[in-house]
Amino acid sequence: MDAHQFINALQITDAFFPVGAFAYSDGLETAAASGHVRDGAGLSEWMNSFLEDVFVPCEGLALLKCMLALESGNFHTVRSIDEELTAIRPAASVRTASTGVGKSLLTIYASICGDEQFPEKSRMLPRSNAAAAYALVFFHRGMAAREGLLAFGYSRLAGIVSAGLRLISIGQQQGQALLTKAIHRLPEAADRIMEMKDRPLTSFNPILDIHQMNHRYVYSRLFRS
Repeated sequence: MDAHQFINALQITDAFFPVGAFAYSDGLETAAASGHVRDGAGLSEWMNSFLEDVFVPCEGLALLKCMLALESGNFHTVRSIDEELTAIRPAASVRTASTGVGKSLLTIYASICGDEQFPEKSRMLPRSNAAAAYALVFFHRGMAAREGLLAFGYSRLAGIVSAGLRLISIGQQQGQALLTKAIHRLPEAADRIMEMKDRPLTSFNPILDIHQMNHRYVYSRLFRS
């Protein structure tokens, strides 16, 4: 990764980049309201579960498959994975969150990337799920697949901590400590994903799915999912 690619990765995955991810908790709000996650230890477990049960077998693997397919010009595979990311999520609010973030990313990036052809490229995605959208943007920036995994993984983990700071009783310092601990595991997780490139996407986390589906019943909500 050269200097410009590194800086672009920082910009695209920074919380300042307005993709709207701050509006979604991906079930964490339900978990906090029910007492399932009530402190830093609970949030740490939630982040570990995200890494092992969501990022490695599903979101991260989808991003890798999309980037490899883009490298070989296999747009059919990219479209297929984007459709699969929608089908594999049981909670409607999480499907909406993923496509909302992805579409915002593609729209904003198209306006700043300086490539008049990019909007046409982005229309290849039938759903614009976040992992597929980030894969397209990272590929367009010339990033390698493993670097894309690290950047996307960091963005997702930072988003969890950001939501946790608003939902449970932890401070900024503890939040950063939890994020540091989680991102320390990212390189190893990325290496595992790289070895799984020929495996199908999988998603099996019943507790997370139930929290996501029950979000609509939370009495007072700060987030949309």
